[in-house]
Amino acid sequence: MVVPRFQVGLRTVLLVAIAASVIVCGVLVHLAWWRTTSLVSRNLLDALERQIGDSARHAWWSRIIEVGGQMRTLSAAVEGARLASAREQILVSSALATQSLSWLVFVPDTGTGLAVQDLAAKSGPTDVAADVFQFDREGRVVARSRHARDGAAPPSPGDPGDTALTVFGTEWLTRPVTSDQPTWVAVAREPSGQRRAVALVARTSAGVLAAMIEYDRLAQILGEIPVGKTGRSYVIAPAGDVVIASTGGDASSAPRLGRAAEAAGRIVAARDAGAIDTTETRRIVVDGAAYQVELSPLSFQGWQLAIILPESDFLGEIDQVIAQVAMGLALFVVVAGTAGAFAARGWVAGPIQAVVDDLALVERFDLENIPRRRSHIIEIDQLSEAIVRMGSGLADFAKFIPTALVRSLLKDGMRAEPGGARREITVLFVDLAGFTALSEKLGDRVVPIVSQFLDLASTAIVANGGTVDKYIGDAVMAFWGAPGDDADQAAHACQAALATQAAFDDLRRLEPQFQGLSVRIGVQSGAAIVGNIGSSRRLNYTALGDVVNLASRLEGVNKIYGTTILLGPETAVQVTDRFQLREIDRVMVYGRAEGVAVFELLAQDSAAEPARWIARYGEALAHYRSRNFADALGLLEELGASRPADGPALRLAGVCRRLIDAPPPPNWRPVTALDMK
Repeated sequence: MVVPRFQVGLRTVLLVAIAASVIVCGVLVHLAWWRTTSLVSRNLLDALERQIGDSARHAWWSRIIEVGGQMRTLSAAVEGARLASAREQILVSSALATQSLSWLVFVPDTGTGLAVQDLAAKSGPTDVAADVFQFDREGRVVARSRHARDGAAPPSPGDPGDTALTVFGTEWLTRPVTSDQPTWVAVAREPSGQRRAVALVARTSAGVLAAMIEYDRLAQILGEIPVGKTGRSYVIAPAGDVVIASTGGDASSAPRLGRAAEAAGRIVAARDAGAIDTTETRRIVVDGAAYQVELSPLSFQGWQLAIILPESDFLGEIDQVIAQVAMGLALFVVVAGTAGAFAARGWVAGPIQAVVDDLALVERFDLENIPRRRSHIIEIDQLSEAIVRMGSGLADFAKFIPTALVRSLLKDGMRAEPGGARREITVLFVDLAGFTALSEKLGDRVVPIVSQFLDLASTAIVANGGTVDKYIGDAVMAFWGAPGDDADQAAHACQAALATQAAFDDLRRLEPQFQGLSVRIGVQSGAAIVGNIGSSRRLNYTALGDVVNLASRLEGVNKIYGTTILLGPETAVQVTDRFQLREIDRVMVYGRAEGVAVFELLAQDSAAEPARWIARYGEALAHYRSRNFADALGLLEELGASRPADGPALRLAGVCRRLIDAPPPPNWRPVTALDMK
């Protein structure tokens, strides 16, 4: 016996096992708790982001929709006003009525234009006035006045030469507007030339009307929606540029959140064109800090709303708790592992070592000195008691056999054990048909007849290189391909089957007691487990597998078709060029869910006799499978005239007659289901 190079004591194994078990349990508990906590926290974080995003989009679109509604009303009013003073009053009233707009600009087809700046949008809601600028076709301011909100102060003149307001000739303002529907456009500079904005531009019968919202005002709108402790909202253009950053919040966090927004912009820029309306949540790490980012479409200029939340705002305290729990679990593992190791050493390792020493006494056949070991552990106590009983039994057994012989067997480790290997074999079953009735008639006088038949079959099998596996009453099981290899095993099995049939025909002619008997043979090839099969008390060199079962079934199928030798498809394909075969049918034998083709073995040489009748049967079988039952029946009746005792033809003709009288359903399959085992 080979001794392993590496061996450890039971105490070490128990120590390692207990420590490992405690560690694994602790780690699994910690991981499960950590994962559950993290998932819940992240789900809450995602839900919070979605809620913030929905609120931000709602606030955004409430302003956009409000401006759209104002534009429709304002366009109609401007078209109805014929005087410049009336248009100015309309624009001023509209500008002072809302804090959403930053500018209202009207560019007439002829004459001077008007630009109204809502100072509340510029300076804050406490500013209650609006500035009105009149400009010429070159964009120069020709007049300026201020109007108070709600009539708090009369209009006041301004300085028309204010150079900071001489930028009305920008491209967006002077280019033709041809669309009849209001259109949103991006504005590089609003009329004062200081800020970017978006404008809703509409063509009226009198000129072009534009309502502007500055980016700073949009930033204030986004800033009104709180984003956690330090988070912010951003608007990102399709190219990935950060267009708008919300105001408010913690100013110290703005730079790092800005870098996170730039990283989110790179995500947007990397998208395909078809993904512009996609909402997604991403986790990004910038400068070592993790952020949760939700990107959702604003459906406006292709812009994306980015809600950026630092994970530390929500998960920082959770991470601290997780670290504290991990330290507590580590301490628990150390304490529990140490206590378990000491307990295992005293309660398990020591008693088992004593039992091992007792078994060594049994190995030396020193059977009178085995002590009884008591233990608080039931299994160890029972094991010690069993060793004592075994010693007593062996002591009695030693009186019948030499002790030295027993020790030698134990030392050499000689065993006969079950085992097998997978091999390709061919299995043959041969049975004596009519034997049951004969045995009832003759009683024990049937034994010589059975012995004579078994000797006949065994002689043919052995003569063709087969292995007789077993005798099952009046049947024989044999196989080829084991224990020795046989490259032509299927042909040898067929030769043995034909030899058995020929020998039995000769015997039946010579011996009157065999007149009412016949043989049935089934052959199949395939993979099987071959070896010493059985128990530790009794073994049998045999084969197990589906190939064995099918060969046995084929032997019984002969009774249905009136044949003598039937081959399975795997055997038939190997011998079809050397033996005369006839495909009989496709049958679904007991224990199989699908049908298999079965072939009748007729002769050794395929040219031994004319094969015309075989071809006629094949044609009839093809018509039968094609549901041409009348054509099949005609061929079978023609065949029956020349071979009236042909069992397969008679059976198939009967099946065709039944199917002609009662046609099968559309899902009918030409497979014969057999319930026999």
